[in-house]
Amino acid sequence: MEWIRVFSPATIGNVGPGFDVLGLSVKHIGDIVEARKIDEGVVTTEIDSPMPLSTDANKNTAGIAAQEVLKLLRIKGGVELKIKKGMPSGSGLGSSAASACAAAYATNYLYGNILTKEELVLPATKAEEQISGAFFADNTAPCMLGGATLTRSCLPLDVTKIGSISNLVIVLVTPDIVVLTKDARDILPKQVSMQNFIFNMANSCLITAAFAKDDYSLFARSLHDAVIEPVRSSLIKGFDDVKTNALKAGADGMTISGSGPTVFAITDDLKKARFIEDAMLRSFLLHGVQAKSIITEVDNEGTRVILES
Repeated sequence: MEWIRVFSPATIGNVGPGFDVLGLSVKHIGDIVEARKIDEGVVTTEIDSPMPLSTDANKNTAGIAAQEVLKLLRIKGGVELKIKKGMPSGSGLGSSAASACAAAYATNYLYGNILTKEELVLPATKAEEQISGAFFADNTAPCMLGGATLTRSCLPLDVTKIGSISNLVIVLVTPDIVVLTKDARDILPKQVSMQNFIFNMANSCLITAAFAKDDYSLFARSLHDAVIEPVRSSLIKGFDDVKTNALKAGADGMTISGSGPTVFAITDDLKKARFIEDAMLRSFLLHGVQAKSIITEVDNEGTRVILES
């Protein structure tokens, strides 16, 4: 075996009311990492990315994740990595998590597949923490495991794959706006009312049930966030009109993906999804904001090898 190629899907963090707890992987977009064994160390020799990223393996999540896996395996060997980014950093789609998961999976695969996918979530999350400055797994867990996941605890890390919704159609729209994760966290409220706490907790629980039962109707009833969305939406120009028009076009809900700027709407009808997509793009454009979009669905497989050579 020389090179292997590993794919990790994009993810939606938070999933509405499930702040830092719920995550969801999606199809048709993600990162690819090619990897092969070397005698020692971790090196990143090539990065194909729409944004400049460091090739220093100590300064990108792929290189850091590979190092963390080698530590867990207690192996003296090394890994060479080539990264192909399928999404820009800071898009709200788990870009750094995807690179970390792909590299962690590839390193483990090259050295005998000793660690389980569940065990690989930790080194990937540690890698993302070193770059973002915060330890949370609502992107790394669904990226690695696929489907929807729930993070019960970060210390110790305790994540569970909940399941999937087979007829869920997701409209992802990424406006040409920069939203820094630090800024998106800095504006969060320090306190919330008991009423909003209960509202978000109830909807988060119902989302969990929806994915566990493969029940779209439950998810459509629960994609409501009374705590985070009202604050973070102020960072996304035109958000309120985009949401209003997405719902008018037939969406059963719309909210922010991760810390933004990407937003997503849901439906169970592919034909309806195209109308929703058009309404969202037009709404952003009316506010002078260009945007890109994709209609997708749940990626229930997560990180996986797509080629060996």
